[in-house]
Amino acid sequence: MKRLIDGFGRVHDYLRISLIDRCNLNCFYCNPKDNMTKSVRYNYNLTNDELVRLIRLFVVGHGMKKIRFTGGEPMIRRDIMDLFERVSEIKSGHPFELALTSNGTTLAPHLKRLKELGLDRLNLSLDTLDAQMFEQITGHDKIEPVMGSIETALDLGFAPLKINAVGMRGLNDGELTKFVDYFKDRNVNLRFIEFMPFGNNDWNDDRFISYVEMKEIIESEFPLQSLEQEKHAVAKDYQVIGHKCKVSFISSISDHFCDDCNRLRVGSSGKMKLCLLSNSDSGVNFRELFRAGVSDEEISEMLMSSLQLKDEKHPPVQQLVTFSQNQMMAIGG
Repeated sequence: MKRLIDGFGRVHDYLRISLIDRCNLNCFYCNPKDNMTKSVRYNYNLTNDELVRLIRLFVVGHGMKKIRFTGGEPMIRRDIMDLFERVSEIKSGHPFELALTSNGTTLAPHLKRLKELGLDRLNLSLDTLDAQMFEQITGHDKIEPVMGSIETALDLGFAPLKINAVGMRGLNDGELTKFVDYFKDRNVNLRFIEFMPFGNNDWNDDRFISYVEMKEIIESEFPLQSLEQEKHAVAKDYQVIGHKCKVSFISSISDHFCDDCNRLRVGSSGKMKLCLLSNSDSGVNFRELFRAGVSDEEISEMLMSSLQLKDEKHPPVQQLVTFSQNQMMAIGG
């Protein structure tokens, strides 16, 4: 087994795989304006056979400890449950943590089976508790099934259930304390994420709100106690004093966490992406290599070589806003 170590000595043992570059929501911060009409086309590029091979390569060949499925919205992939069945077989012989990020709109009916198949961690996206604001942000009136998925996940014992909310000034910044109040006595980890610039997603300073300001707003009503950070953690974690809920802040823009990065990404096209906020991929295209008959051993050597191209940290925000090739819909966050 060969560990994946970049030129700065960072060991990479966490892989995020985007299963599909389409979604049944149109959140403006994720789905670029010129892609809005395409979000009903369920298009993905790696087959389940290829995804299973990819996962085996990383887990067995490189000791990957955690794999997260993202999208787009992974649960609209028509063969998603077959993929989980097959990944469960890999897990039985080569244990790793399996996680899923979803918008929750179609998830609830599948959660029991997913847990049986070894889904360990679940992140659900929810940027607002208000139905009208939900429709404004996502373009769809689907808050009820999302809330249903949250309740089902809690009932099934996903603990803590992580709920991701992108903080945006003038939209949902007035709901920060409402989020905490709503979930304060549930086994939930609320994760407030700084609005990040991606290709054509209307990022601007006026809409950006830093984690420091979000934390101050929450602390105006709910005292927070800092928790010890886990190694490679991207979030700053706090306990809501006197309650079960935890609150975290992901400060990708105002206070990056690149020094201890252990993440690699494979986009929906099958291309490796070394950094979420870069403007290009690493050049390793698993889809092309698999279909050209290249062996796992050769691909592993290419992978380890490409990892040396990973930058020490992501570019400054002034440069990020000019990028066009870093679209969240295909990368998966």
